[in-house]
Amino acid sequence: MSPVSRGRKPKKAKKNKKQATKPKVPLTAEPVSFPDWFEEGVENVLGGVDGLLACETARDLEQATCELLGAELKRAIDDENYGLDFDLFFAAVVAEVSALAKAEPTEALWRLLHGLLAIAAPGVEPALRSAIARVGSESESLSDWPRSLSDIKSTGEVWEMRDVYGTRLAVIATYTYPGVYLFDVDLSGIPALTGGRVYDDVEQATEAWRKKLGDEAGDAEPKAVTDTERLIGLASCDFQVIGFESRDALDNWYRAQRRFEDLETALKKRDLPLPPYRSLFDDSDPAEMARPFLEWHSERYGGEPDPEAVEDLAGEWMDGLVPDTRFSVSPGRIGYYLDVIGDWRDPVAMALLRKWACWLAERADLPSPLVERVVAKATK
Repeated sequence: MSPVSRGRKPKKAKKNKKQATKPKVPLTAEPVSFPDWFEEGVENVLGGVDGLLACETARDLEQATCELLGAELKRAIDDENYGLDFDLFFAAVVAEVSALAKAEPTEALWRLLHGLLAIAAPGVEPALRSAIARVGSESESLSDWPRSLSDIKSTGEVWEMRDVYGTRLAVIATYTYPGVYLFDVDLSGIPALTGGRVYDDVEQATEAWRKKLGDEAGDAEPKAVTDTERLIGLASCDFQVIGFESRDALDNWYRAQRRFEDLETALKKRDLPLPPYRSLFDDSDPAEMARPFLEWHSERYGGEPDPEAVEDLAGEWMDGLVPDTRFSVSPGRIGYYLDVIGDWRDPVAMALLRKWACWLAERADLPSPLVERVVAKATK
């Protein structure tokens, strides 16, 4: 079964509540048995620490730290390791770096401690702050500028925009870098972070996102968020390892979760709380999509497909999607459901999906070149 497949029957279980970013095993817990890949991963992080000496700004240092860790997460996935507990790996890195820095403070380790603190979950922050305080008090030769990463906060200013298809979400939030952080979220299936980056301002972040998506970004303009329901796609990213994560997503694995928590805290203070986590599974009525599809099919082809097959497809399609995107279609979304329905090994369902894609593309009134991409993906 493919990683994104949920199977056709029996009825799927509801998805668990969003995984917390706090490490599963606090640093103060009894010793635990680490997965085999941890040892090499920690060694590789420490082996690359001298590269942080080339960083000239706090933002450079944060990015370099993200990439240092992301490389090891990517390696762990590519090598098909077991025990892909990324929270616990972060805690293991923090424990080793803290111990080494306390024993022999170096500028490189000092910078890594601050880089880790900038993206750390609440569960490991106390250990990092303690290590930084001790190392800083025992050495006067360490640079002072990395300390600016020790208290990054969200200002609560946030913007969002969607691509032409409606299945890609950009969330831009302002932090005390100074600068903004761009969350790039794929809504093709279960919401998933595809990447992130720090930019000087909203305009620069917007331009970078448009360039990344090309013509699929359309004329998207960032809109200030006044209704946080618009951010449910971001709030529903649960950071569970699938196995196909991009390097950009893995570089931002820890930072995006930390920035999300920062944003959540700031919005609460503004009386604009993010929507509470809710399952995106099993709360839909397949008839909501099945009925209009059957009407379209009858008008287009002069006949009606098996209503039960249509309802099965509608139910599978709607499960796991952000509600206001259920009538959206894109090549990415079609690819997602080709994997899901492919596991059914049902030629009737595959043929229905092609017609379903045409119906949704026409309904969305997409430009012809974008409709062609959707149809082409569905007919592969």
